[in-house]
Amino acid sequence: MLKINKIQFIILFCIYISFGCTTTRIQREVAAVTEAQELNQNANYLKVHMLDGKLYVLYNWNVNDNENTVSGLGSLYNANRNLTAMVQLETDKFIIPLSEVALFETNKVSIAGSSGSMSAMTIVTVPSVLLGVICLSDPKACFGSCPTFYASDGDTMVLQAEGFSSSIARVFEEKDIDMLYRARPKGDIFEISIKNEALETHVVRYADLLVIPRPENGRVFATPEGEFYQVSEIISPSDCKASEGTCLEAVSLFDNKERFSFTDSANLAQREIIELSFDSIPAGDLGLVVGSRQTLLTTYLFYQSLAYMGNSTSYWLAKLESGSKAVYNYALKLWKLLGGIEILIQDNRGKWVKAGKLDEMGPIASDVQLVKFPKLKNEKLNVRLKLTKGLWRVNYVALVKLDKAIEPYRLQPYLVLHGNNIDTIAQKQLLDPALTLVTFPRDSYTLTYCLPDANTNYEFFIESKGYYYEWMRKEWLVEENLKRTIMMFVRPSFYLKALASEFKKREHDMEQTFWRSKYVNK
Repeated sequence: MLKINKIQFIILFCIYISFGCTTTRIQREVAAVTEAQELNQNANYLKVHMLDGKLYVLYNWNVNDNENTVSGLGSLYNANRNLTAMVQLETDKFIIPLSEVALFETNKVSIAGSSGSMSAMTIVTVPSVLLGVICLSDPKACFGSCPTFYASDGDTMVLQAEGFSSSIARVFEEKDIDMLYRARPKGDIFEISIKNEALETHVVRYADLLVIPRPENGRVFATPEGEFYQVSEIISPSDCKASEGTCLEAVSLFDNKERFSFTDSANLAQREIIELSFDSIPAGDLGLVVGSRQTLLTTYLFYQSLAYMGNSTSYWLAKLESGSKAVYNYALKLWKLLGGIEILIQDNRGKWVKAGKLDEMGPIASDVQLVKFPKLKNEKLNVRLKLTKGLWRVNYVALVKLDKAIEPYRLQPYLVLHGNNIDTIAQKQLLDPALTLVTFPRDSYTLTYCLPDANTNYEFFIESKGYYYEWMRKEWLVEENLKRTIMMFVRPSFYLKALASEFKKREHDMEQTFWRSKYVNK
């Protein structure tokens, strides 16, 4: 049983108040899950977390896809993590319906691809041999974060978007719309490559292409709410100022130049402001277009939080999947503290008014989004971007005149390739709402769409829906820390201050390490 000191007892008491159960039970559950993991550290194991809170720890198991069950030998713990049964004979093996399972956890990497229904709910603990030299140098900076989408820019296939970055578990599954700003197809065929380039399990429900005729000399942009607008006038800022001085060159074009800062050394939630000015404001409805991606701060916090949860990670995730509103709300608090990009405009009385907010997560690809402004009478427009210091890389800002709202054509892939082979099963999984395409490290699929008119100049967006599970690294498990885990859930503001100095030590090198570790070694 884990021993706790006085400080941990106080923290656990906070959980008692918040979760409505005794500190003894919380302590016993976390400890028992850890002990169960340690018993199977050197053998292939499967931990089966049930929706009703029970836990099976199986050491000899298999999956029956036809009957949607998993069976095996091992031990059964009740919701309080007391051992209630042990089975060591094949004739008496446990038979568990997949429909009653919240989450699986295993150290058997070969589970990838063995059963789609099971692997879509499985966390894998990765042996060091899979990480590679670069990742081993800093496991918190390894490449990762959801499916990546590649499309042609007219010459070659380039990274254009990343899907559902915030959907870090099945309970967080959501739709995501990303603009393919640089997409330039040839003819009436449009191809997208969807890749799993990290140590993750990706579960993709669909990946539809949205196409909209582009106005002459204009573009089409989408709001965070999924509304699409054709725009005819695109106006660059006349001035951009931040803490480092001018930032105009970094935000005037959608290119590789980005405006970013480094985090505060004492508080990872510290805010900053970017000041923008626009001259010669056109009449009519206006909006602001912002192209941005996150820095690696959220990646680090996600990985570090998994490390602190350690062997208890599957316990907390199972709580989420089982519908625990308390754990769900606590999990969201940390990300709400970091926040998105808040957009404020100065009205004709000099007062700053909130116009909208952008909170597209993900450090891989910049997404371009539109925020509609209220009616303005200003001859000159001043705009503020209020954001967490060191969290965002902004590479494009422009004022646009909104012509009209427009609905996109929705296209589904009519051909799916896995490698160089036609994959009709994967296509069916992407077309049937009841199914999902499950991908694993190094998987790459090519999705082909047929455009309505080869002679029309289209704007392209990818709408994807799904979720993913990060694979645990053995290197993380040695950092298991109950005190920090409880702080993350109960006192996230203190947590962001406690990790500030630790993040600063690696902040300057993380971006380079992240991209160098992009491809996973088998």
